[in-house]
Amino acid sequence: MFLSRPDLFKALRCQDLQFDPPVPDDRVAQVSIDLLLGRRFTVLKEELNWLGSIIIDPSLFNRADLWEHYDVETFDLEPGKFVLAQTHERVHLPDSLMGFVEGRSSYARLGITVHATAPKIDPGFDGNITLELANFGSVSVKLRAEIDRPAQLLVAKITTPVDESDLYGENPTDLFQGQTSPIPHTP
Repeated sequence: MFLSRPDLFKALRCQDLQFDPPVPDDRVAQVSIDLLLGRRFTVLKEELNWLGSIIIDPSLFNRADLWEHYDVETFDLEPGKFVLAQTHERVHLPDSLMGFVEGRSSYARLGITVHATAPKIDPGFDGNITLELANFGSVSVKLRAEIDRPAQLLVAKITTPVDESDLYGENPTDLFQGQTSPIPHTP
């Protein structure tokens, strides 16, 4: 069951659902909360011809030779390019709620997608949400930190709260818990 605007306000008031900084009322829509773009952007380096291919493994995120990080107020997302970004807000979900991050239609109409395959935010998650932004449009789009709202969080109540030992972040393989960068283990 997705939370509607009255339920979202109730969850925010009783702090079941937490944002840091707090989300103002005007960003709470009918069934979602608009999220601001943060100022951290990460891309795979373009000159990786020597690499051949990548094996998807947690160690990939520790490879400083693969990533370029930017902490900026604006980022130009060129046509055909991909960047990892983050929400400005840190989000905490309790054991009884889960979320789905989705793009907003005004960005989609310019060819900007917000997630490639990872919309689910598990109960217990605590951190900034990473956005997988791609530009399928024909013009560059200037992304502005703490101004643009490219994503929205839909929140769902789960039928039975998750046991504390099963919350996201309790398992060592939960790499993204507490993340402060678009990829884990980076400054």
